[in-house]
Amino acid sequence: MNFGLTVSILLGMSIPLLVFPQQSAELLREAYAWIAGTFGWFYILTGALALVVVLYIGMSQYGRIKLGDGAPEFSTASWISMLFAAGIGAGLMYWSGIEWAYYIQAPPFRAEPFSHDAYLWSSSYGLHHWGFVAWALYCLPTMAIAYPFYVRRIPQLKYSISAHFWLKGRENSLPARLMDSFFMVALIGGAGSSLGFSTPLIAAFINRLTGVPANFALELVVVTICVAVFAFSVWMGLQAGIRRLSTLNIGLALFFLVAVLLASDTLFLLKMAVNSLGFLFQNTLAMTFWTDPIDDTGFVGDWTVFYWAWWIAYGPFVGLFVTRISKGRTLREVVVGMLLFGSFGVWLFFLVLGNHSLSLQLSGELDVVGIMQSEGGNAAVVAGLDTLPMSGLIIGVFAVVAVIFVSTTYDSASYTLAASATQSLGESEDPPRWHRVFWAVAIAILPIGLMYAGGIKEAQTATLVVSLPLTFTFWLSGWGLLKTLREDHPPR
Repeated sequence: MNFGLTVSILLGMSIPLLVFPQQSAELLREAYAWIAGTFGWFYILTGALALVVVLYIGMSQYGRIKLGDGAPEFSTASWISMLFAAGIGAGLMYWSGIEWAYYIQAPPFRAEPFSHDAYLWSSSYGLHHWGFVAWALYCLPTMAIAYPFYVRRIPQLKYSISAHFWLKGRENSLPARLMDSFFMVALIGGAGSSLGFSTPLIAAFINRLTGVPANFALELVVVTICVAVFAFSVWMGLQAGIRRLSTLNIGLALFFLVAVLLASDTLFLLKMAVNSLGFLFQNTLAMTFWTDPIDDTGFVGDWTVFYWAWWIAYGPFVGLFVTRISKGRTLREVVVGMLLFGSFGVWLFFLVLGNHSLSLQLSGELDVVGIMQSEGGNAAVVAGLDTLPMSGLIIGVFAVVAVIFVSTTYDSASYTLAASATQSLGESEDPPRWHRVFWAVAIAILPIGLMYAGGIKEAQTATLVVSLPLTFTFWLSGWGLLKTLREDHPPR
């Protein structure tokens, strides 16, 4: 049922985007406005409570609970590399370099555009959107899936086992199958959005390096290359494919960030990084609970609600994948690995790449915002990197990192979709290879439709629409996890 239903919905979402792009884009925008306006507060509350629950489990007696028997299957470095690469994707490549430029024009909390306060908020809000709450929305389903899989020995690696407390052994019932299907559709929507962000950026890099026009045809070539890479990786499996690709990319990404840091205004980047982190921690509570009820500027609906919807759409997928690679680790290790290492890794990109382009705007060396308004965000990212010494080499490395980040995210997604559509899996078993490769190819259909229909805004909209049913399951999974832990480990 899960396989057939998910493929049908995938085609039902993609074909209208390709056949009726303008009408589909308008319908998506109307759906986005209604969901953000009606349920925005619910997304905000879900993110805040997810962070509270995750921190409580990690710091309480439950944090010592071990997932499975024996030593960890993967080294700590490989484990962190895989969970990070699966969790952020190449969308980070775009947003870390340019997100502040969107905020500076319409800043939050009534700050004037391009003012001193606007720069402070703009340099810090991306850290919030990609920080602790985001990774808590990944970590909660991870623990809700991993605990029944490893501790209660449920022989299925599916999202529905996160509701094990409520299903009471009925893991193959209709509610469970619907829950898995909702997850698979949300994953395809979220993954489609991520590829919809990253593919045009990679195409812009290729245009800069080769002169080939960055049009829809080039974007199709980029999608084909990425699909080939992650199909091969997922064919090779966890140890030989996904683990090695993730480790390689973390090394390349660190090399790229160090190169940008040293080639840019290093002193400004270091000072701005410390300032941005301080401003973030000072205002974390305000940003976490802000629903903008008085002015209703649209900032929360356009940005925070979108991001929480994106993480929720990805959450079960990341949860399933991190569950698969976390045998032998404790719940506390999962919390620390995801919240701290995940957040800090993302912040490095924002603090280096984002502050580099922000420094160009402040100094007047490059009008990043003007380029973004006239030519688009991808052109602005490329232009910012073009100001650096040896810019061709740096852009080339960045393009390779972006392609591999796409691949590591999507081979993980393909693996997870195949696992969810497989009837039964043991602790160290993998889905059939043909099944994994099928999803590697199928998962590229929706982003092609999104890019054809319009691009970034349509990708954002699709994410919010497909994530709504999952938001309600998050509450059931989190509550069920707490009740299961209390039932198995009563307070002393």
